[in-house]
Amino acid sequence: MSDPTLYDDDILLWSEQQAAAIRKLGTTRRDLPNDLDIENVAEEIESVGRSELAAVESHLQLIFAHLIKLFVEPEADAARHWRSEIYGFHSEIRRRYAPSMRQRIDLDDLWRSAREQSILAYEGAQRESVSGLAARCQFNLDDLISDRIDFSTLLDRLTS
Repeated sequence: MSDPTLYDDDILLWSEQQAAAIRKLGTTRRDLPNDLDIENVAEEIESVGRSELAAVESHLQLIFAHLIKLFVEPEADAARHWRSEIYGFHSEIRRRYAPSMRQRIDLDDLWRSAREQSILAYEGAQRESVSGLAARCQFNLDDLISDRIDFSTLLDRLTS
C-alpha cells in the first residue's frame, strides 16, 4: 500500500508509483477482467503528475518573461501589473510544486524560451536590452519556489 501522504506531498512521484503498480498488477494477475485497460489507466494516472509538472514549468517561464519586461521597461505603466502577475505565478508554483520535480525542471531551457519570446516581442530599440541578457538562467530553483519571491534580487541578477 502506498504512503497516503505522498499523494498530497508529491503528486508527480505518487502518479509514477501508482502507474508502475498498476502495470505490475496487469502482468502478474490473471484474474483481472479483460475489459480493464491497464496500460491506458496507468497512462492516465501518470498524466496527472506530468500535468502538474507542466503547470509549474509554464508558470516559471511566465515569471521569466515578466521579469524580462520589468528589466527592459522598469518605469512602464504596466510594471505594477507585471509584479502582481509574477506574484500570482509564484503562488501557483508554490501550490503545485512537488520535490520530485526538482531534477526534471530545466531552468535554462525555460529561460531560453522566455528570452527568445521577449526578443521577438521587443523588436526595435529595446531588443538589444533583451538580447544582451545572459543565455543561461541566472536564477536557481530555490529563488523561485521560496516562501516569498524577491523581485529586487531577481532583477539585480539580470543586470550582473
